[in-house]
Amino acid sequence: MWTISTTMSIFLLALGPNNWSSNNVWLDNDNNLHLKLSYSSTTGWTCAEVYTNVVFSYGTYRWFIEGAIDKLDPNVVLGLFTYQGLDGTNEIDIEAARWGQKKARASNLFYTVYPKILGNTQPVSTGTLISLQGTYTTHQFTWTSQKISFQSQHGFQISPNPNIFFSYQTPDSFESSVPNGTAPVHMNLWAFQGKPPMNGQEVEIIIHGFNYTQP
Repeated sequence: MWTISTTMSIFLLALGPNNWSSNNVWLDNDNNLHLKLSYSSTTGWTCAEVYTNVVFSYGTYRWFIEGAIDKLDPNVVLGLFTYQGLDGTNEIDIEAARWGQKKARASNLFYTVYPKILGNTQPVSTGTLISLQGTYTTHQFTWTSQKISFQSQHGFQISPNPNIFFSYQTPDSFESSVPNGTAPVHMNLWAFQGKPPMNGQEVEIIIHGFNYTQP
């Protein structure tokens, strides 16, 4: 069901000059998915990505994440998203990132939606500064033909209601531009603009589960 990205994956070129390695993706004995941004003296810094071999459409997408995503280095990005293959369109993103910003109050969690066709409509996006109570979080979006609703929660949550620390809904003015069609699901851990972590430390994120629920 899943494909692991490598250096030659064409659709990753938009993410900058990153190197991608299958060695940075694995399942542990509990069937949890590990993504790692790692360094070696022979390959330098390498990143991680997996994506589905099947496509999805309207419905609810939910991830159960273990990791201090509120403390990621400014050059490290965790992405949970749909992507059809044409940059700037039909993409729905949840990203834990500072985009290179060193400021202590810089936002570090973003929701972004790209319109269904290239044109005059700009993406809609929102970001916030999060400070977690632990390292377990749940992130989801619900995609309909009219809107996309995001939320993030402390802990691992099956219900969409408890412990919400960030949420967003695309504005009514964006309804005619909401993505349509189908797209694979991607999960990746990478270096912003190909730059190594400022602190020089490797990063590992554990994905305890991904669920898709049809409407």
